[in-house]
Amino acid sequence: DEFNGYALRDLIFYKWGECYDVEFQRVDSYGFQSVYLNIMPFRLGRRPFRHETEFDYLCHLQAVVEILVKYNQIEYVLAQLNETTKKPRAGTSPLIAVPLRLDLTPEQVEKILG
Repeated sequence: DEFNGYALRDLIFYKWGECYDVEFQRVDSYGFQSVYLNIMPFRLGRRPFRHETEFDYLCHLQAVVEILVKYNQIEYVLAQLNETTKKPRAGTSPLIAVPLRLDLTPEQVEKILG
């Protein structure tokens, strides 16, 4: 079976008991750019949450999975997701996201970030 947005939602829920949002983030460090997939502490059915419906959330997760598959990062990200002991937390300053690093070439980073 092909990994998809539903499977990512299920993994996130299994790991933390909530359907957390995810987003890509650029990180500049020592002159290099990296991309992380952050598990954000924003939960389906709670405010604030940028997706109006569960379907919108699933479409977003599917798009994220397609990017991860395109750049051959799905296994790498899933391994980090399974191994992390961190938990997304809102209500802290700053809020706590769980960063999952992508292993990309500089050319791939440029394509993703534009």
